[in-house]
Amino acid sequence: VLANAFDDASRGNKSASVLALVGVVNLPIIKFSVDWWNTLHQPASVFRADGPAIHSSLLMPLFLMAAAFTLFYVTLMLIRVKTVLIEARIRALRSRLAEAPGTAPTDV
Repeated sequence: VLANAFDDASRGNKSASVLALVGVVNLPIIKFSVDWWNTLHQPASVFRADGPAIHSSLLMPLFLMAAAFTLFYVTLMLIRVKTVLIEARIRALRSRLAEAPGTAPTDV
């Protein structure tokens, strides 16, 4: 969203890159905050050194849904990539038709 918020694409890309770097720095803080400030959060319950603290009747559905959501995300991402490639092909065909001598522009 930030990359498309600017009229100048290079400024938008630069701003989005800076925001991504700040976000990456924030990831370990979020991950370890449950251990650092345990008065605000419950301790980690899935990925622990001594094993998960969640009963297997809840842990298996959690992992199953995490895998299902990941598969759903990958499917949507592949559909989007295919759509972008088709859009680029259509733009290339339209520009070729517009540049060809003796052809009238049509709604393609």
